Formats: sequence, C-alpha cells, structure tokens
Amino acid sequence: HLAGAINIGLDGKYATWCGTVLNKEKPIVVVSDGRDEEAIMRLGRIGFDSVSGFLEHGMNALESRPELIRTTPRITAQALAERLSEPRPPRVIDVRTEAEWRGGHIEGSMNLPLNQLTQRVDELPRDEPLIVHCQGGYRSATAASILARAGRDVADLVGGFAAWSQAKLQSVETGPAN
Repeated sequence: HLAGAINIGLDGKYATWCGTVLNKEKPIVVVSDGRDEEAIMRLGRIGFDSVSGFLEHGMNALESRPELIRTTPRITAQALAERLSEPRPPRVIDVRTEAEWRGGHIEGSMNLPLNQLTQRVDELPRDEPLIVHCQGGYRSATAASILARAGRDVADLVGGFAAWSQAKLQSVETGPAN
C-alpha cells in the first residue's frame, strides 16, 4: 500500500467507514484497482467533496518508487496462538463492537472498536507489537492502516476472529453489558 494511506475497502461498508475514519476537511487522493470513479462518486454522496484526485494505475504507478510502498504483516490464528504463549506476547486489539467482543473474544484482547480507534490510538502502547483483528478481516485492514500511520508496529490476523474460532483456539465470553 501507499505509505501513510488509510485502507478502506470499496467492496465492504465503504461509505460508512469513510465517514467514520476520514476527515472531511483534509484532501483525499484515491488509490484503487481501477475503480477510482466509483470510489470518488461514493465519497461525494456522503459529503466528501475534497477529493483531490486519484493515483492513475493504482499501486502499479509506484513500481519505480519502492520507498513509497509499505506492507502490513499478516499472521495466522495458529501463529498468533503460539506468540501469545511467549514471555512477551503481542497486544491483541479487537476492533469489533463491544457486543461482538462480549460474545466471544481472544483472552486478554483489548476491545477498541474501529469507530473509536482514531480518537483512542494514543491509549495503545508504542513499545509493544500489536495484532489487530475483527470478525473476518475487513475492519482490521482499515485498523491496521490507521495504526501503521500512527507509527505502531502492527500486524493483521488473517481471517479475523472467525479464523481463530474455526481453528478451535481458546476464546472467552463476557456476556451482555450491564
């Protein structure tokens, strides 16, 4: 991805998450896989009129500029389970809603819903690796890009909590909020 970019997938709840995590006052440059016009039109529908343009040819335009490209490490559920048993485990950040988290989560994970992440990123440690996840991977891709932009050491759990559950790894339930 483009260094410093916020990743919001066009095929998910694009408008919802753009409206939640982007700042209407700051110019936007769209980087996509050829669906630039659709992305810009959908931003306009929710009042984002400061789209400055798009990166022609998407990420392919950066082939000659590797210093502008970053990757987000990804980790499997099994690899995360192994790392959680290490003496200095990573901090697991669950960006699902509180209700989803209460219904089942990775033990010791911190619930920080995606819609609060931008405002609360300073609550997260700077000196620990972070593993971020949601239910299936859409929201955590956005969260990982926000955390990387904030200078955090972050990886994304492949397949999210669904993959963790499917692997039959231990989770805990908290139950409904009081």
